[in-house]
Amino acid sequence: MLSKKTRSTVALLGSSLLLTIGRGATLPFMAIYLAKRFAMSVDEIGVALTSAMTAGVFFSLAFSVFADRFDKKRYMLIAISVFVAGFVAIPLMHNALLVILFFAIINCAYSVFSTVLKSYFADTLGAAAKARIFSLNYTFLNIGWTVGPPIGTLLMVYGLNMPFWLSAVTSGITFMVIGLFVQRVAPAHEHADSPAGPPPLSLLWRDPRLLWFTASAFLGSFVAGSFALCISQYVLTFSDSALAQQIVAVVLPVNATLVVSLQYLVGKNLRPDNLSRLMLLGTVCFILGLGGFLLSGTNLWMWGAAAAVFTIGEIIYAPGEYMLIDNIAPPGLKAGYFSVQSLGWLGASFNPLYSGLVLTTLPSWSLFASLMVFAALAYLMLVKGMHVKAVGVMQPG
Repeated sequence: MLSKKTRSTVALLGSSLLLTIGRGATLPFMAIYLAKRFAMSVDEIGVALTSAMTAGVFFSLAFSVFADRFDKKRYMLIAISVFVAGFVAIPLMHNALLVILFFAIINCAYSVFSTVLKSYFADTLGAAAKARIFSLNYTFLNIGWTVGPPIGTLLMVYGLNMPFWLSAVTSGITFMVIGLFVQRVAPAHEHADSPAGPPPLSLLWRDPRLLWFTASAFLGSFVAGSFALCISQYVLTFSDSALAQQIVAVVLPVNATLVVSLQYLVGKNLRPDNLSRLMLLGTVCFILGLGGFLLSGTNLWMWGAAAAVFTIGEIIYAPGEYMLIDNIAPPGLKAGYFSVQSLGWLGASFNPLYSGLVLTTLPSWSLFASLMVFAALAYLMLVKGMHVKAVGVMQPG
């Protein structure tokens, strides 16, 4: 019989999978959705998606940073409730601004769930299990990305709004799974050795390692966090939405299938002594993959091959960033540290805006060329963070 801790871990991994299936069926096609339903241009789509994703990250920081002081199970249930409401609302809206608003709310809710999920694992799992569970979680996320986009492509044939209804259903199932099977963990302030109140944000900003890692995460997510949207915008500059849908339907499953196959093997072998070298390898793969995207044109096979190389970088970076933050976060401040690191996802938020501006003002090849430079800078910031000392960081208790 499964212990309460094991049952909770399995339920959360399954919930992460279901939420990602819903996101995978909708998020990669948002640019196409806005173009078809509201006849928005590439640069307008970039501004809209960047605004929505940026608002989502900032609001999620406000809600996530104090999660260590409250019941994390309840926090996750509230976030999923908002997630469901957002996906139900979008098909019912006939105004582009309202659609973008609810898209921002969805991003906020998911960011809160993701941050609290990581801190829940950090609080409840032993040191040896954390790297394995972080890698398994990322594997389940990518199983969701493997399944979600083809389902989204299929459902869009029957109606532009169908993927959103699917996301609402999968999110509702997740709510029930967490409510029934996840164990409540006492908030930090209920322990005798914990500080009496929520940690001030200023405490988190005093750790220079956290700031460098967050800056690195920003550029890393700028390169890889919204690459499906970036590719969609790029393809729309020289072809129609049909080809963009085909390319997204090829790139994302290739990306997710390789992560599912290799993530656990790579993740469990990441160690402090080899992390810097492996992150360098990941950076090289990002750069080579972006070069492949630049040369792919309308060739679906080349898009798939470039995505495979690009994915190796992602396989290394994703668990590596989680491990770095978990290693430096003091007990009782895990959610705070993970929530500050989540600011790095602003990079993914700014990518659609940046892509739209570049594609409408510069030669199209400039987009992927500049992303190569940002990938290299992300690695340099990460190395800097690994070599600075923690100055002025108070330990809880």
